[in-house]
Amino acid sequence: MSFKNKYLFLSLLSISVLLIILVYIYLQLSNRTSSIINFEESGINSNFEIEITKNINDINDFISNYPFIKSFNLKKREFESIISINLKIPFAKNNINQEIIFKDSTIASYNFFNQNFINSINLIDISPNTLKINSYLKKSFEELQNIFDINQIEYIDDRRYDLYLKDNTKVMLPKKIDQKLLIFLENNYDLLKKNSNFEEYMDLRNFHEKTIRAK
Repeated sequence: MSFKNKYLFLSLLSISVLLIILVYIYLQLSNRTSSIINFEESGINSNFEIEITKNINDINDFISNYPFIKSFNLKKREFESIISINLKIPFAKNNINQEIIFKDSTIASYNFFNQNFINSINLIDISPNTLKINSYLKKSFEELQNIFDINQIEYIDDRRYDLYLKDNTKVMLPKKIDQKLLIFLENNYDLLKKNSNFEEYMDLRNFHEKTIRAK
């Protein structure tokens, strides 16, 4: 091999090796930067974020297994992926069972959420078995909140609810919470509280039979 050809060969070989090294470095940097995944604040905890990250390539199917997630959005940038999680609206939390009840009746373990999100839920479910939101409660709870200063709720016999107010009194609701009951309470609750011995409880379980008890 002539000196000229040998020089050309070595030059091409050097250039090839250099190109291979540069491509390798680029791929390594590319893989490293593309692995950066950040989450916008949503209420889920860091452990669950890690699980989502592990399933980033199949995120749609993975998220579908968690019905408390209303929606999510994945934004990909040059060196970063940003995931935003939109949770459903919480209704109450059950500290006995370490579960959150959402307004659409979805129930999920505390294990998925950070403490700030759990602490932000004011209504406490004290039922031994986490409550279910029946159709009557779903339709009427906002109106009940406008009437009563509700602190806790308990699901009784899988059929009705007791409300515990911030002044430590209890309101025993009937199974059927209808507009007639709500109108009565809205118009008469303050009067009943003022002019009765309602210090411990108001028993409305037989309201539709025109019976109200208070103590």
